[in-house]
Amino acid sequence: MTTRKFFMVAMALVVAGLIASAFMARPVGSVKGTVDPREAGLNAFLFSGKDTVSVSVVSGTFQFFNVKPGNYDLLIEAAPPYQNGVRSGIRVADGQFTDAGEIRLLK
Repeated sequence: MTTRKFFMVAMALVVAGLIASAFMARPVGSVKGTVDPREAGLNAFLFSGKDTVSVSVVSGTFQFFNVKPGNYDLLIEAAPPYQNGVRSGIRVADGQFTDAGEIRLLK
């Protein structure tokens, strides 16, 4: 094989590898839960180090999609006169669904 052909084959392999890596799925999971009383929850936040994701609480339920695996703390932002709710130790695993359960908000 000539040097030019070798170079062309090597470049084609590099480009193919870059394209393939762009389409590889990153590991993700999901988290869902409920808020009681259902009208008191406004927003839900997952915190882990520098990562924070948020969703709205709708009719007392929340669900996060495409969450990186790891350990998170959950904060429910409450409407007055209720206090915010917190739950620690929410573990998200690759490809798994995590149920955070019911977060009861107190006045």
